[in-house]
Amino acid sequence: MIWHIAKREILDNLTRFRFALTLILVMVLMVMNAVVFVSSQYPRRISEYSEDMHKATESLKKKSRNLGELAVKGPGDLYKSVSPLTFIATGEDANLPKRVEGAYSGGYGIGMTTPDFSFDYSWSPNWWLQYPQDISRKNDSLPNFTELDWTFTIGLVMSFMAMLFTYDAISGERETGTLSLLMANSVPRATVLLAKFIGAFLSIMVPLIVGILLNLLIVNASDLVALDGGEWGRVGIIVAISALYLSIFLWLGLFISSQFSNSSSCLLTLLLIWIVFVVLIPNTMGVLASGFKQVPSRSEISRTKKATEEEIDTRHREGDKLYRTGSPSDQPPKIEVLRLWADYLNEHADAKNRIEDEHLNKQFAQIAFTQQITRLSPAAIYKYAVESLSGTGFTRHKRFVQQARRYRQQFVDFIKSEDSADSESYHVYFVKEGLSQKPVAFNSIPKFSEQLTLGIAFEGALLDLLLLVSLSLLLFMAAVLAFMGTDVK
Repeated sequence: MIWHIAKREILDNLTRFRFALTLILVMVLMVMNAVVFVSSQYPRRISEYSEDMHKATESLKKKSRNLGELAVKGPGDLYKSVSPLTFIATGEDANLPKRVEGAYSGGYGIGMTTPDFSFDYSWSPNWWLQYPQDISRKNDSLPNFTELDWTFTIGLVMSFMAMLFTYDAISGERETGTLSLLMANSVPRATVLLAKFIGAFLSIMVPLIVGILLNLLIVNASDLVALDGGEWGRVGIIVAISALYLSIFLWLGLFISSQFSNSSSCLLTLLLIWIVFVVLIPNTMGVLASGFKQVPSRSEISRTKKATEEEIDTRHREGDKLYRTGSPSDQPPKIEVLRLWADYLNEHADAKNRIEDEHLNKQFAQIAFTQQITRLSPAAIYKYAVESLSGTGFTRHKRFVQQARRYRQQFVDFIKSEDSADSESYHVYFVKEGLSQKPVAFNSIPKFSEQLTLGIAFEGALLDLLLLVSLSLLLFMAAVLAFMGTDVK
């Protein structure tokens, strides 16, 4: 009986204008997405990334001529790789920083002569990690359905179409009297409701699968895009999550439909719910919520950094103690001088790293808070889950920064290890004259690379996946309870 009712629903849906409209819309949007991605978007991003990596490699090669110089100037900028699944969820990647800067400033010099001592030294401050752009200034990590990716087509367009498939499933049959005739056959209400869901679900899945297959065929035909097994696995999970997401709106449509005897009133109610939870909350609530967690501006951070550096300078230069013992450029330099300057330069670098890290952590906390608020919307939950699996958006950017910070320590450990192997070095880290002056084998220098496996991506999407499952189950139970207590006449 359940399949008989479901088959009737499928046949009815296939002959409706809403099915043809959904199929055409999804096909057009998915094809447009794939064509734009393979023809301009992805080639441009790959070209920019390749050019950036080439410059970074050449810069690192020059620094490798001298270990001391490499230690002071650092590895250079660290670049975020381009996800080949950007066509699924753009994640505002164009507005998020594409790199973490391994920054170092120009040289400084001091020359002074007093009756008691003479001092002359030129140096460069040690490198630190710096994060370009204030990524929270435009709430770039919040849902913004302006890209023709999957999250737009499925999250916005198909969610509305899913409600169109169910808004009259009960209210419409109550209007025409067919529902009372059906229930007169002593069919369990739960069976009827489940059959109607299955019919609507299979009907909405046809446009979804057709659109996705067309999209993937075009993307996979491109010579630039080569998805590996892990990436195809993530695509499969995203398709399953998309089906789960659409089931939420199908159950919502059935729940509301059981509350009305007039299908027009049901459709208006569903439209209002859709506007609030799919359009308004993702695009406005996050902006309002960001005001509750204020983040210092870049000018405030610059003032803090300047004040901290002045305090370090005052303390280390008090009584000219930084200069009276000699210069690191003396031949041969004194160990106590090298250590004194190493303490001074290390403290400067540590302060810059600490201030920059704390500022970015506050930005991350602000964005995480706004995302919690926007998770009132199933569309936002879906978008965050798909971004995590696609390797785009805020989750990806945060993971990229965390890996850059781990690489910072890896690079420092490498310098110390290389320096310890040179018997001629003074082994005073982190001042150039205290380290080995020999060249470093370029291939031995650890290179920054991101790690994004299927397991890591799935872990990032797990919370949102559980929320989608919970929401679907909640609406399923609400629809069942509402239909069990509704009057079929």
